[in-house]
Amino acid sequence: MEKDFLKEFIQQATQENEAIIAHEKRKKHFQELGRKGGLKTKENKKLDKVISIRMTNSEYKILIEKQKKYPLKLSTYIRNVLLEKELKINEFKTDEVLLQFGNHFKKITNLLRNREWNVFENKKEILVKIENLIELIQQYLYSKIQKNE
Repeated sequence: MEKDFLKEFIQQATQENEAIIAHEKRKKHFQELGRKGGLKTKENKKLDKVISIRMTNSEYKILIEKQKKYPLKLSTYIRNVLLEKELKINEFKTDEVLLQFGNHFKKITNLLRNREWNVFENKKEILVKIENLIELIQQYLYSKIQKNE
């Protein structure tokens, strides 16, 4: 009787210990793998080099006036101009406009699907054209995202 109890106790203890070890291995495995799925982590480009320049007050005022057109810090603006990235700043404005157009077109299609708008004879044609336009906007924006990656 005691031997059976002792054997069962030892088996139960070893099973619990194996479960704990397996859990720790699993935890370490996923820690090593890192996060599965999700967005790609952005590379943190550390800005560690400093360049100082001297300029006149008039040059500085001109630079400040040009920088105020964009929602950027002065150092970011200078870096973008120096690396010829200034043109990419205005791209996001066109993207925002396209996104707004896409949202408005979706609202229009939802309105046309209501029963009140059965007056139009070519309602289906309008819906098809709007859906094609929305699809073209999405394809353009996704292609831009893929080019940037």
